[in-house]
Amino acid sequence: MAINNWPQLYGASVADVSDVSEEIGKAGEGYYDTAKTVANDGNKWIAVPFTILGVPLTNRKSWWAEIGYNAENFPATWEEYVAAGKKLKPKGQPLGQTLGHTFGDAPAFWYPYLWSWGGKEVEADGKTVVLDTKETVESVKFMASAYKEAFDEGGFAWDDASNNRAFLSNTCSSTSNGASIYLLARSKPDTYLTEKRTPLKDDTFHTPLPKGAAGQFSYHVPFSNLVMGYSKNQKAAKDFLRWICSKEIYDQWFTSQQGFSVGSTKAWENHPLWQIDPVMLPFHTAVRSGRFVGYAGPSRRPAAEAISKYILVDMYAKAVQGMAPADAVRWAHGELVKIYA
Repeated sequence: MAINNWPQLYGASVADVSDVSEEIGKAGEGYYDTAKTVANDGNKWIAVPFTILGVPLTNRKSWWAEIGYNAENFPATWEEYVAAGKKLKPKGQPLGQTLGHTFGDAPAFWYPYLWSWGGKEVEADGKTVVLDTKETVESVKFMASAYKEAFDEGGFAWDDASNNRAFLSNTCSSTSNGASIYLLARSKPDTYLTEKRTPLKDDTFHTPLPKGAAGQFSYHVPFSNLVMGYSKNQKAAKDFLRWICSKEIYDQWFTSQQGFSVGSTKAWENHPLWQIDPVMLPFHTAVRSGRFVGYAGPSRRPAAEAISKYILVDMYAKAVQGMAPADAVRWAHGELVKIYA
């Protein structure tokens, strides 16, 4: 199993699984674009899509209410979101976002943040690097000051579990994450409590990421299964993938996820699971808006190398740590040129 678009890193070493992928996709009313783009090399399927992990914002209801916000009127723009964070941080309730090398939480925030400002890695040809633009520089410049003023600066050292711990311990007001924070609080209502000793699950809501001048974007983490080209058991592997992705078997796994991971195909939007808990509804169709690394080009091997090296994440980290925004962008642009050349 591979995360993100990492199947593209191993494209020369995997078996063609087009027969399995097409069969599963057809039975499931078609794949989401995110699932397909990371598992297909443009000519054939190099992986079988399995699931997508939704990544919106998890927020503290009472803390945001104190400064005038709720799920319906949550900050629509980055400027408004950070302005709210500047009010929350002095109260010990900062925004929380990792700037570390994490597989999910860092890319799932910083890529759509860049896109929302109008920045992108490459043109649609998938070759011409165009990161170094006014839009990208402005996005970096804004965050260089915003991170210090509104975010928990310990985020430089955060891994994919750190923001979960911060939120569950009442030291973070908003963070980009999967549903794991809420689901754990819901499963242990007597363990995870607010500072007022009430269940944290009742003080949590989810929202999409704010929008920028270029619009509102999202990034949700796909998982795909690979069959290695050198395997002597390719038929058995394909038969297993057909079985585990069959409606009867996948339904058992899907239900156990409680909405944390959604289907790679659109049919799972109609599952009764989504009628159980309204707090989970933002995950229901979140992946419809997802883009993926390498935008505006295809999410092929160069894009996979770029994300595995955390180039865009480090671009923002360098600026927050003191590098001039324009210099941070030029550095990242140069690193991408080395990959895409």
